[in-house]
Amino acid sequence: MSARFKVVLLLLVLGACATPKEPPAKPFVGTRWQALLELPLAGEQPYIRMGDGRLEGFGGCNHLNARYIQDTVGARAIAFGVFSKSKRMCDASVQDAEDRLLEVLQAASSYAITGDILTMTGSGGTLRFRALPEEAKR
Repeated sequence: MSARFKVVLLLLVLGACATPKEPPAKPFVGTRWQALLELPLAGEQPYIRMGDGRLEGFGGCNHLNARYIQDTVGARAIAFGVFSKSKRMCDASVQDAEDRLLEVLQAASSYAITGDILTMTGSGGTLRFRALPEEAKR
């Protein structure tokens, strides 16, 4: 075997063993997380943002607020307090979607972040969110 052939073979083997790297996870706190809904709502999409033990966001109709606590040892457990929201009147389908979003968030007990996707899971179901780019946060 020629030395050149050995080098090419080695590069092929190393290339086959390389696993694609996932992008680094977005930070849980400070990132604006837009809800990924099966049927997107007309208009502004629901989002949440965490910071200093408080969630603030938009449910599709109303602005939302709640306190939360999360573990400090890395288990990614979370618990939300009572949600408060503004009192806007909206189309019944939008209000129903917002109510379901709040129901699942209220029951969330854990979260995971992979790249730019936040997944919250609990007894009420699972919600997925995508991190919005920096320019979309303003």
